[in-house]
Amino acid sequence: MRYMLLHKTNDKLEAGLPPDADVLARADAVLEEMRQAGVLLIAEGLMPSSRGARIAFENGPPRVIDGPFSETKELVAGVSVIRVDSKEEAVRWALRFAEADPGTEIDILELAG
Repeated sequence: MRYMLLHKTNDKLEAGLPPDADVLARADAVLEEMRQAGVLLIAEGLMPSSRGARIAFENGPPRVIDGPFSETKELVAGVSVIRVDSKEEAVRWALRFAEADPGTEIDILELAG
């Protein structure tokens, strides 16, 4: 099974500031553990929402809205895709990221197909 780990952003990252060096080092160590375990398929950070756009539907045709987006708690700062045997294993790996960056929410979603 493949799972996507969506690492939520924060105000500092949305402002374009780099992640804390200690947090980044701890997150990189978790990624290396994942590579060594053979479960990591991809891992990418995302630019702030000010560099993006959103397609919105509000009573009519689709509308393009340029970033930044105000609700940062729902925005994603990074994405990892892992291949594991169960949701429980995906949760264990996500918890390793939570240890690296306490307070950062991570959504764990199984990929279809």
